[in-house]
Order: sequence, then structure tokens, then C-alpha cells
Amino acid sequence: MLTERERIRLSKKMTGLLRHYGDRYGLRIDKNGWVRIEDLVRALRSIPGYEWVEKRHVFEVVRRDDKGRYEVKDGYIRARYGHSMPHVSPEYEEAANPPSILYHGTPLRNLSSIMTRGLLPGKRHWVHLTTMPEMALETGRRYGRPVVLLEIDTSCLKRRNITLFRASDKVILVRHVPPECIKVSRVED
Repeated sequence: MLTERERIRLSKKMTGLLRHYGDRYGLRIDKNGWVRIEDLVRALRSIPGYEWVEKRHVFEVVRRDDKGRYEVKDGYIRARYGHSMPHVSPEYEEAANPPSILYHGTPLRNLSSIMTRGLLPGKRHWVHLTTMPEMALETGRRYGRPVVLLEIDTSCLKRRNITLFRASDKVILVRHVPPECIKVSRVED
């Protein structure tokens, strides 16, 4: 069994390979983000400090993941969301009945631009929203502090014919959130 530190470290490397730079390690990731689990393990083992990784470790990371980052099916694995590779663009189901409020966390330094231009995907294909405020704050803290928690009004998005897509139970994707659908909830260190 992986220690918490090992699990987090391996999970970060897995998401990096599956979302951003797998091609540098010979991974052939299809347009929906799928890659053979054996190929992922082989790529991980080729990275210094990850020679110990076995298939069981990958499955443990998937099983213990609380954000729904991964999907495993028929010997293949993918990251459900967060891709920046141009050829990877998974198809998602429309979020039929989203909560009335979704959340997005970002460093306070981004707030002025967001309130002028809205939320844009940046280097990724989608804007990531979540059903959980704490998850949004945690994500925002990775990019800087203080962090601002934004509330996204889904009825406002619907009135503007902006479609929401479900990446996991906790993550909702959208192409753009206009500023009029955004409200500042709070700022935290």
C-alpha cells in the first residue's frame, strides 16, 4: 500500500502524463484521452524516481482519488478532465441538472481580469468548476495566495445558452463564464 506522500506524488505524475506531456514519454493517447494502463506504467517507470511503479500502484491511486480525476475501462486509463494536449478532447455528457451554484478558485491577482473578461480556459480546453467550495479553494491555492472563491450562477449561464458538461461527480466543465454570471464569495489566505 502506498503512503499518502507516495500516492500524492504518483497521482501528480500520472495526471501530468495523462493531461499534458505523455507524448514526451512515448504515450499514444487517443483523442478521448485513453491510453493502455501497461503503457502508462512503462512510461512512469522510465522517469527517474518512479522505477518502482507497478500496475497495482496505478489502480490504488485511481481507487483512492477523491476528485474523480481518472477513469479506467477495459485495460485503458484516462484523465477525465484538465487536458492541454491539442489532440486530446474527450466528449462529455451535458450536465442535465447542475446545482444552482458552482465554484471556481483562483488567486486574487486574477480577479480584475476575470470580472472584466470572465473565466476563460487558459492553457486547457475547458474552464473547470466544482460543486464543492473547498475543492475550488484548494485548486486556487496551487496557483497562488490569497485565493478568491467565485460563485458561478448556473441559471445565468443557462439564460445565455452556455452549456455545462459533467467531467465527474464533482467537476463541471464549460467553455467560458461571462463576468455577469460570477460573484465573489470570499477571499482566503
